[in-house]
Amino acid sequence: MQAVETETLILYHTDLRGEWPEEGARALAARLPYAKRLALGSASVRARESLAGIALALRALAAVTRRDVRAGELLFADGAKPRLTSADGAPGGADFSIAHSAPFVGCAALAGARVGLDIEVGGGAQLAGQVAREAALKAAGLTLAAFPEVELEADGARCRGEHWHAHALAEFPGACACLMTSRPVARIDSRPVALADLFR
Repeated sequence: MQAVETETLILYHTDLRGEWPEEGARALAARLPYAKRLALGSASVRARESLAGIALALRALAAVTRRDVRAGELLFADGAKPRLTSADGAPGGADFSIAHSAPFVGCAALAGARVGLDIEVGGGAQLAGQVAREAALKAAGLTLAAFPEVELEADGARCRGEHWHAHALAEFPGACACLMTSRPVARIDSRPVALADLFR
């Protein structure tokens, strides 16, 4: 039986090297749910990576849902994969995955299927395998505790009886990056965002 392809996957990505757009970052943080705002309260590299990922997620989700997506529609539950919700709290019709490994940040979004993205600065077959496994875990909404359950296959990975379709990425020079999707995608629309434009 042949797998059905989904629509285009949208991948927004940025490089954090350069002057951080402080004013835009503060404006976005102010629109986030209270608990997430508190978690991002510091000016650490990690906080900046997270805020950049959220900015990219809003763009990517708007592209796949074909509507404006507000920061308050993103749900960040402890121990769970972040997700898009509608006004009544129901699932929002698209899946997304954020990944960062300084200086790179990316967000992949897809309608009608699940997606996981992982990025790690470095190279080599061992790191590429680790990144592929972590992308599968993120797509499935599982924690790193399930890492031993992921088996790599020629065209993806298998975990807990589900097959994940792999897509290697070349958008992050000097890093290993991989997308895993629950269904094959017709194409990947990769869109770089300049740091200065990140919060516009």
